Amino acid sequence: MNRVDQPVPVSDISAEGALPDNAPSPLAEQWPYLRFLGLGAWWAWIWLCYFSTRLVGNFPVDDRPGLVLSMYLASTLAIASTMLVAAGASRLFTRLVDSRVPVICAGVLAAAATGVLAFAEHLDGWGLFVAAALVTGAGTGALCLKVGRVYGTVGLADSLTAGAVSLAMAALLYFVGLGIPESWAVAYIALLPLLSALLLCMPVHDPYGEARTLDSRSAQEKGRSSNVPSEVLGLYARLVVAAAIVALTAGVGRGVSSILQAEESYGLEGSVVTAAIGVIGVVLAWLVNRLAAERKGARAAYMALMIGGVGLMLSTGFGVPISYLSVGKESLWLVFSCLMAFMAFRFGFASVRAFALGQAAYFLASTAGWAIGALVAPSYADPTVRMAVGAIMAFVVVLVLALLFTDRDIKAILLAPVAPLPSALSPCESAGSAVECAECAAMRASAAAPASVSPAVDEAAAREERCRLLEERFGLSRREIEIMDLFAQGRSANWIADALVISKNTVRSHLRAIYTKLDVHTRQELLDCLNDLFSE
Repeated sequence: MNRVDQPVPVSDISAEGALPDNAPSPLAEQWPYLRFLGLGAWWAWIWLCYFSTRLVGNFPVDDRPGLVLSMYLASTLAIASTMLVAAGASRLFTRLVDSRVPVICAGVLAAAATGVLAFAEHLDGWGLFVAAALVTGAGTGALCLKVGRVYGTVGLADSLTAGAVSLAMAALLYFVGLGIPESWAVAYIALLPLLSALLLCMPVHDPYGEARTLDSRSAQEKGRSSNVPSEVLGLYARLVVAAAIVALTAGVGRGVSSILQAEESYGLEGSVVTAAIGVIGVVLAWLVNRLAAERKGARAAYMALMIGGVGLMLSTGFGVPISYLSVGKESLWLVFSCLMAFMAFRFGFASVRAFALGQAAYFLASTAGWAIGALVAPSYADPTVRMAVGAIMAFVVVLVLALLFTDRDIKAILLAPVAPLPSALSPCESAGSAVECAECAAMRASAAAPASVSPAVDEAAAREERCRLLEERFGLSRREIEIMDLFAQGRSANWIADALVISKNTVRSHLRAIYTKLDVHTRQELLDCLNDLFSE
């Protein structure tokens, strides 16, 4: 089996100096997690389309807020439909989103449809506008599936950190879109889905194996999807329902604002919402990293956002614009989405299906909330109605916080035993390496031992001999050998930290020491070194 995301040795470079298609770019080598920022470009597109009126600037002023919400409704329904189809045909869609061409084509399709939206007034009017909105939903839905696939290759702390940075990046791109000249705005917004696709498809360079390759993830899913414990599925179901309820309540705010909001205030409120989300992104990244070692970061972020959301909903009863509910909705979307991706990462069930079902429920609930809000809007000016709406929404979120999906559930997800790789695969095959690792070499030697020698005794002796060689030749400690053994089998730093009940930073420190002592720079070089050592 060939690795698709492995750093390319010098010997693999062609005479013309061209790298294979799977070679990481110099930019990817400098920042291994650059691909995760594809989420930021996707988010920026959403905010510029739905938190501003820049895309519909060619339409009459009075029509713009209504057009934005109509576009939102059609696009969101298309995203939800794409997710449901992907959930039903998860194997097909997994192959599609694991390939660059379909993902980039989805980005191009969304970009072209965005341009059509902007000029539909001068082309064929309302019918073309709705059709283009549906196409943008299908295209960006495919990008959303790719986001779930990419974020499902790392642990929760890393996905939350990358997602939080993407929030801040999206806020920056949003304000750039507001500030550029009107003549450039449409082109800028239309290119964001394509930028997202290109970033998401960027090859990975990860010397410590933090991100599992999509090849190895597919192998894991095939071997473990049918063995997911019922309690894990129960946790996942509660997570999906909680995400849907939060989206429903925030959708009510969008529906109310669609009826009451004037074009003059639309952009101002959108800017405030976006700036607040960007700040939350920075704080969230700090919080998760500050508490990651104690495995409290995700729980703390979830609790803080939920409690803040309750307060925000109650404040709408006292005059705070209800459209500000999008602050909590967008931030919680990140937490819920990262949890969905992480559950697939940790327990080995199909990441595309898990992410697609969760996102379908989320977007459908958001659309339903919009419809409810539109019905409530004519009476929302009444202070009694306004306070009742805020109180009901806050009560619903409290139920989610206290009963449906609590911080204890997050703890259960974080601390649950890591499911092993399929037993049918050797450690080398699990890592996707064509080079036989030390563990497999020992297993092969053990299998070839004389029948008179106990296999268990022979394996123990072989392992002890390997440890002695590593101690004498490279000065490795027993702990470093233990970590290196797991790492050579294809385990990620996150998996090793969970299995050995140590922090991820401790694992990384040991890996850096191992790399230094063996004078290697990539996992492949490490495997080559071990293979040469034990074949002497």
